[in-house]
Amino acid sequence: MMNEIEERLEVDRDKIKNAIRLQMPIEITSYTIPRNMEVYIQRVLDLFLDECHQEHLKDALSFCLGELLTNAKKANTKRVYFEEKGLDINDPVQYEDGMKDFREETFDNINYYLELQRKAGLYVKIVLQLKEDKIYIEIRNNSLLTKIEQERIQEKLDSVQQYKSMDEVIGTVLDQTEGAGLGIIIVILMLQKVGLSKENYQVFTEDNETITRIILPGNENIFAAVEIMSYELSYMIEQIPVIKNHFSVINALVANPELDRTAIKQVIREDTGLALLAQKYAMEKDANAVGIKKCLSLLSDQELRYVYSDSNPSIRIVDNTPLLETMVFHAQRTAYFAYNLFKNYIEKNQAEELNADIMYSIGLFNSIGFMLIETQTAEQRQYMEELSQQYEEDWNKIMDVFNFGNTANYIKRIYAKKFQMPPFVTYLISCWNSRRGKLPERFEFAVDMLYIAEMMQYYDEKIADFYQIDKKILRRYDISDEKQFKSMITKMKTSLDND
Repeated sequence: MMNEIEERLEVDRDKIKNAIRLQMPIEITSYTIPRNMEVYIQRVLDLFLDECHQEHLKDALSFCLGELLTNAKKANTKRVYFEEKGLDINDPVQYEDGMKDFREETFDNINYYLELQRKAGLYVKIVLQLKEDKIYIEIRNNSLLTKIEQERIQEKLDSVQQYKSMDEVIGTVLDQTEGAGLGIIIVILMLQKVGLSKENYQVFTEDNETITRIILPGNENIFAAVEIMSYELSYMIEQIPVIKNHFSVINALVANPELDRTAIKQVIREDTGLALLAQKYAMEKDANAVGIKKCLSLLSDQELRYVYSDSNPSIRIVDNTPLLETMVFHAQRTAYFAYNLFKNYIEKNQAEELNADIMYSIGLFNSIGFMLIETQTAEQRQYMEELSQQYEEDWNKIMDVFNFGNTANYIKRIYAKKFQMPPFVTYLISCWNSRRGKLPERFEFAVDMLYIAEMMQYYDEKIADFYQIDKKILRRYDISDEKQFKSMITKMKTSLDND
């Protein structure tokens, strides 16, 4: 059994790393949670915490996860048990009556009730996600809490402060109606043991699911150091990186006596660095200039020749690499999807500051953070390592997060501000992946649109699975299943190929 689990984990390892880097959820669903599945879930949690550099929480969270999985499975068993007995679980009298023999009868015949759960479609789902500098661990099941259950959970949460140890709880609390009745209290005590509190624990219902959530801070030392390093790198970078072969193409185009602006525009649309250069110089004439079409209209032929010339000190030519090639392609496709989503789903005059061309540019700009990390100079890399080494024992973890974690989200936000992009562009770039900061309501649709555009590309690249995409946002595009999502991508790719 363990060999099979280890083999499966080895296959899933890269998916877990990518999910952490891209702040996407990791989700595991089971109808019965057999022993091998529970072991696998625990090992995924261990790997997830390793990648988040919170190894010291493994023992406590492993215990909490086991308790919460048991609670969720028992809640599902309770539903089919009451259904089998013809009792109304929402009626207080019938609830008390049904719970008298619940433990004994289901324990003695658990396989029968687990099969009923499977047939009824009652599942237990674990969701792990890193968002910015917080870790979310959720156990979800599709048995909604009754009012009685909600009240009893709240009673236990309210009473937890009077207990100081596990022994004290076991010696004083015995709720035979709900089983031992100790699970929630023990989970809170375990969280307190690692410096957390009941404020880090939530139970609520949403979208026909009961959700138990534990919210953990990321490793504060590591994330604080990474944020400082992100500021340092963003402000060290004075030049815009442009891939060598892309620069050669644009440089040859602007060298022609008669500029072919259509050809120039097409080349710029395919490279984040080239688009940033156009915006940088256009913003000197109009601080709110965004969008390749708008920026090019503000630049004369002579100015374009200078912007994309060897003598422009704002340019740093970088060699192409397989990773850079992948980043550029990802940015192009994300931008194209965002452009088409805007054209197809936004009514005229719905968005005053935005248009399809602007959405295309912002689609390109979301890759700024990854590009700046990948194109660091040797001097910049050495300085970043020296900064990390000030944190002594954590320095190698800090460098790991900085180079391979979600640092790109910090950097693009800082860089957008340094670049003095228009405020609404900075909002969109900042909130796209992390939803950090206060976003004006009128831009929420644009953030969702950019998110879906990028998820379309990650899905097409086989980096993201359909379940990892926010279902609420998908519903805004009338997408209810994976088939519809794939169809949308196929149509847009066909349109792109025909352009």
